[in-house]
Amino acid sequence: MRFVKISDKDFERIAQLQKKTEYDGSEYSMLYLKGWDFFNYQSMEICDTGDTVFLRFQPHDRFKEDVHDGSFIYLPPLTEVENIEKAYAAIKEQCETDGEDMYVMSTPKTYVDILGDKYTYLHNEDYDEYLYLPQDLITLSGKKYHSKRNHIKNFEKRYMSDCVFRSYEKSDREKVFALINGWEESKEFDEEEFDGMANDELNVIDLALKLVENSDEYFADVVEYQNKIIGFSLGEITPSDVGITHIEKGDVNYEGIYPYLCNAFAKKHFANVRFINRQEDMGLEGLRKSKRSYHPIGFCEKYAVKNHECNQF
Repeated sequence: MRFVKISDKDFERIAQLQKKTEYDGSEYSMLYLKGWDFFNYQSMEICDTGDTVFLRFQPHDRFKEDVHDGSFIYLPPLTEVENIEKAYAAIKEQCETDGEDMYVMSTPKTYVDILGDKYTYLHNEDYDEYLYLPQDLITLSGKKYHSKRNHIKNFEKRYMSDCVFRSYEKSDREKVFALINGWEESKEFDEEEFDGMANDELNVIDLALKLVENSDEYFADVVEYQNKIIGFSLGEITPSDVGITHIEKGDVNYEGIYPYLCNAFAKKHFANVRFINRQEDMGLEGLRKSKRSYHPIGFCEKYAVKNHECNQF
């Protein structure tokens, strides 16, 4: 395989092949790959063989000891399902040629079932992404969503006379960051591990806003109350027809803001997608409780795939 340095124009080709899959995860998003330090976008390489696109990278220095000692990490190959075995075999052969251990992150369970016992697998549920039926989050019907409907009703009763849910505009940027900075001080999830990702997340949000401002592929909305932004959501619809909520922030001083945001954003953008992906909980108990309270239909399970001889993760 011949790998070359990735460029932004390659995402058009990535989208073409992702459209041929039913991959439910967020890994191939430009925001995901360029925004998070882990992926070390400057190191990322791409190989296009015609029927398959391969992506690999060397994680940022601050992750190497914890994840994989200096070797390339591969993303799941983008190809039609009948090519999966051949594609993983090609990665294994490339790693052997390079003298590296094979490591393919975020491999979905459907691919693991196809690959069988040819490889060794590792699964960490903290990084499985939550999937929801769009109509569940749009209608919030049934007894299980009773409390969500009540929160939304109370929010609308208290605030909607002076409140508007509308599309993000470039002039909102400073107010969005004011919301984010306030959220960092008063967020519902106060785990120390989450605090350590604050700067990384601010970089992601900065990139996300630029993508919304300059691309039709990303969209964002705000909840504005008395000239103050108290809620913000940002997402995209993948070529494999999954609606992803990348960012969702609310001022918890306004009770009901999160159920309102989730419902309004789904209504506006995700009525016709296969699933809504609200991302992982990272093992944080508060975040896990919140995501499960919306009753996911399942998960985008992610497995690390390695050759049997590899002793590292």
